[in-house]
Amino acid sequence: MLPPPKVTNGGVPPKPIAKGRPHIYQDHHFSITNPTSWVPYMQLMRLDRPAGFIGFYMPSILGLVYAASLAGPDAVSPTQLWTQSGFFFVINLFIRGAACTWNDNMDQDYDRQVERCRGRPIARGAVSTQQGHVFLVLQLVVMGALLHPLPQPCGAYAVAMGALYALYPFCKRFTHYPQAILGVPLSLVIVLSAYSLHIEAGDPFQDRNRTAATLALGIAEVFWTMIYDTVYAHQDLPDDVRAGVKSMAVRFRNSTKPLCTVLGVLQVILLALAGVWTQMPPVYFIVGVAGTAVALAVMIVSVDLAVPASCAQWFKLGFCFVGGCMNGGFLAVYAVRWWFG
Repeated sequence: MLPPPKVTNGGVPPKPIAKGRPHIYQDHHFSITNPTSWVPYMQLMRLDRPAGFIGFYMPSILGLVYAASLAGPDAVSPTQLWTQSGFFFVINLFIRGAACTWNDNMDQDYDRQVERCRGRPIARGAVSTQQGHVFLVLQLVVMGALLHPLPQPCGAYAVAMGALYALYPFCKRFTHYPQAILGVPLSLVIVLSAYSLHIEAGDPFQDRNRTAATLALGIAEVFWTMIYDTVYAHQDLPDDVRAGVKSMAVRFRNSTKPLCTVLGVLQVILLALAGVWTQMPPVYFIVGVAGTAVALAVMIVSVDLAVPASCAQWFKLGFCFVGGCMNGGFLAVYAVRWWFG
């Protein structure tokens, strides 16, 4: 195993200089503006890494705009939609924080063998295993308090999400498809956020067609997660192979782009079916379906899987373009119906 890097500046290691690889730490503002004792815990929550947060947050917004487009502006006001978006921004800080804290604790031995991960707080010794577990419990308590007022179905989905996030770190040990496992709780939050609007008209399982559309949307989210997280995992491919970490990037390292193309085609088909089954207007198919297809194509063609910095860049850009189009399709439907009555 590689030894943890030397710790300075209150538990924050210095920024490494590695040509062609994204920086492991970007602490110059993060550590100056916060008490040094807080920094490792904020890093456990990935508050210094906002790009990954978007991956957790966007499915929540997708569920909100999906339900709002089904119910219409008479049932969901723009103010309510905006308020719920803010609520899920906060709750996802803790969902992501708890998931990353658990992951870092379970994967600390692996992390010490991977260049990009060996400086994480637990792996480098800035936070002990026990402290990590205590911090996890505190985050779960906050999450429980925030989720408690939501409608009853939300609780069951939240518990299922938590169980799958707890399982995720161990998947890297026995399967090459942890990205697929990760996609399931991200798809469940679509349903959770849809129910959070407290409206029967936006019920994603109100009838057979809506049930089929909701399932299609959830599976499309799983495929999208498999695409972007496989691209992301290519940053660590040599280290993961050496450490014995399993992933789709390792399994399909010689055919990742063809795999992502197939997954992308399936994702777009499912988005189209969701629109057909819910009788969405043309604007959805233009923005949500065609827009997603173009964004996926640009991402898959443009990313250089042999260059870690390119993988990191398209991991971020994918959320903006692909995720933005997926959400934008339903949001456009809601906006048109609100504007024209």
